[in-house]
Amino acid sequence: MANNIRTNLLLILLLLGIASKINAQSSALAIADSLYHLDDFSNAIQKYQDITPKDQYILLQIAKSHKAKGTYTDALSYYEKAITEYSSDAVTKFEYAKLLTTTRKFIKADSVYSILVIDYPTNPNFQYRLGIAKKLLKDSTAITYFKKAFSLDSTHQKSCFQISKYYLKKRNYDMVWDTANLGLHSYPENVELISVLGQNFLLRKDYYGALPYFEKLLALNYKNEFVHSKLGLCYNQTNNFKKAVIHFTEALKYNNKVPQRYSMLAYAYQRLENYEKALENYKMAIELKDLPIEEELFSIALVYRFKEDWEKAIKYAKLSLNENPKYVRAQYQLAMFADAYYKDPKIKLKYYNEYLTKYGQDKRRKYFNTIVEKRIIQLEEEIETNSTKLSNNKMP
Repeated sequence: MANNIRTNLLLILLLLGIASKINAQSSALAIADSLYHLDDFSNAIQKYQDITPKDQYILLQIAKSHKAKGTYTDALSYYEKAITEYSSDAVTKFEYAKLLTTTRKFIKADSVYSILVIDYPTNPNFQYRLGIAKKLLKDSTAITYFKKAFSLDSTHQKSCFQISKYYLKKRNYDMVWDTANLGLHSYPENVELISVLGQNFLLRKDYYGALPYFEKLLALNYKNEFVHSKLGLCYNQTNNFKKAVIHFTEALKYNNKVPQRYSMLAYAYQRLENYEKALENYKMAIELKDLPIEEELFSIALVYRFKEDWEKAIKYAKLSLNENPKYVRAQYQLAMFADAYYKDPKIKLKYYNEYLTKYGQDKRRKYFNTIVEKRIIQLEEEIETNSTKLSNNKMP
């Protein structure tokens, strides 16, 4: 009887000890979870570490806490431990794979995503993520997984964008159009797909076609250097020069070291007949540009031509030809500038002959060559007439 009482007492004490330990663990876990949800990750980790034994949940909470505070190496270690020691679910493997990608461990990420794709072949996001891992590894099969994801879910915007971008690089304009519009059908405000469609028109130099897409990005408050610069280009090419000025100016606020942007802004000002602003921006382009600069120099010459400052027009046309002696347009216009500036027909004739010597046999320049040839005949007749008059005046 006494033995039974002693045995029962020991059993009760043991159960009370276990219960006490369980209560203590539950209390410690509750505190750790509370700290985790308050984003106090360092203290949460310390509390989780104090709990023994550590089940899968605690290992994952430590991993998530390390991930949240940016100590990725420790996070990966605990994810690996959870996966190794327990039969981890897809969520754990997925979180692990995403962190592997973040830490640029692409090969390992690829292997984890490959397992997930085999285990869950109808999950579009796993297909997409595997495609991203392949792309980061420069594996050409990446597009296969993006297409698979999109075939499983035609509303999967990220895979749609990757496919559209792939076709854009391949200059497969029709497939860009079909794919991107399919994505926009389910989500019309996808700025990435809208941008791709705009670029699709730009690559074909269809500026009227591209313009609505970049305007749409602006309407969606998607304002950045890229959008403003493309709007500037489209407005320039569609003769809306006031708006071109606005957007090139905005683009330069993001990056004021792009010479071509100054050149295009200058062209817009030139077309608006604001020649001082045009000159200012062409010269800024020249200051920033290494090589070649003949186009900017020639554009300055044209601005002076519109101002009818022929001397400076000639100067900059010659500077342009110094940069590129084969710049046929500058050579032609130089002759025209000289014709307008000099009074002596012999000097005028010299410039026209210089042009004809270089490009007289160029069949592609037939129209311009005909103009030059006619003008040469006129000048030769004028010189001969002047010579005859001079001779007659000298006769007794």
